[in-house]
Amino acid sequence: MAIIIKTDNPNLLLDKIYEGLASRKVEKWTVIPDGRITPSPLLWKNEAFLKPQIWVEESELRFGLIKRKDRKYITSKLYTYFHVKFVEMLLANFETDFKEVTVTAFSTPPDNF
Repeated sequence: MAIIIKTDNPNLLLDKIYEGLASRKVEKWTVIPDGRITPSPLLWKNEAFLKPQIWVEESELRFGLIKRKDRKYITSKLYTYFHVKFVEMLLANFETDFKEVTVTAFSTPPDNF
């Protein structure tokens, strides 16, 4: 259930995402101190997290879904919201910074749940 972004410069794209969130040009997402990203709306905030990982050899920026520690599992509703809204944010704000984005249906590194 990872988000895999093919890009020529994964480090630069991650920096741009963080910068957009910090400046509030990119809305509805927030970064917590350890670099994970979670939605801003209270209904979804801290319900799970997207953890970035750079895969240099593959020219990929990956976001793995990380469940909240007290959760036993990730529901399909939660998975769907996180992935759809994050891809929507990428397309709305960073469409010229990547070639393609893939959302996996099963647990894929760096997922952790």
